[in-house]
Amino acid sequence: MKRLHIDLAPLSARRQLYRSHPLIRLLALAALIACVIAGLRAHKLLGRLDVLESQQERIASHNAQAARARASVASRPVDAKQGAAVNAAVARLNLPWDDILDAVEAATPPKVALLSVTPDASRALIRIEAEGTGSDAMIDYLKALQQQPLFERVDLVRHEMSKDRMDGVIRFQIEAQWRRSAS
Repeated sequence: MKRLHIDLAPLSARRQLYRSHPLIRLLALAALIACVIAGLRAHKLLGRLDVLESQQERIASHNAQAARARASVASRPVDAKQGAAVNAAVARLNLPWDDILDAVEAATPPKVALLSVTPDASRALIRIEAEGTGSDAMIDYLKALQQQPLFERVDLVRHEMSKDRMDGVIRFQIEAQWRRSAS
């Protein structure tokens, strides 16, 4: 005889669970756990997305403030005195120091001692203060500076003998104008 399955219990979830195969119950439990894990990960990712959106808003507002600051700085006119000071500083930094010092050093004889070398970038001029053993050393130094190709004009500005006049030391000041094409 064939076995008949008679179930008179009312339809419910408990009845369906009892009548389902154990493998289906295990798969349903695994699917439920997977859904819970996926929900937790989605919650975590949405939280990170909120944080990134707030950072993006903060960065956008910072960039907008920086752009406004740049615009206000760019729109302000430069003061004439400030512009002249900046141009003078740039001119002093752009001096051809290596060429000037090499030319001065090459022209300086052993009988002459340099005391100071002062540039004037606006006029392309260099002031040299030196001491020599006599007027011959001074004149030789002037001629040697005039022969340097860097300088286009060399002038003796001032000279004086030492106070005691016993040692024959002469102090003098020279202005040499360098060629602007070398700078």
